[in-house]
Amino acid sequence: MIEDRDYLKQELADQFYPFTTDPNSRKKALWREINGCPELVTALKELHWNRRAHSYTRLQVRMIKEMLCRD
Repeated sequence: MIEDRDYLKQELADQFYPFTTDPNSRKKALWREINGCPELVTALKELHWNRRAHSYTRLQVRMIKEMLCRD
């Protein structure tokens, strides 16, 4: 289960894709899902999302969970 807390991008990708063996593939898959949902990108931008940051804030994680329907 993904908790509402700050996550490093790799940590969050590991939570979303635990059965993918390559860590870089996990991050890329999460990135593709986020970018594939324009509403999510807009919502993250409203939460001051920095694409180059190494982590997501608690509020950004909550929004990602809601929009991608993951728990």
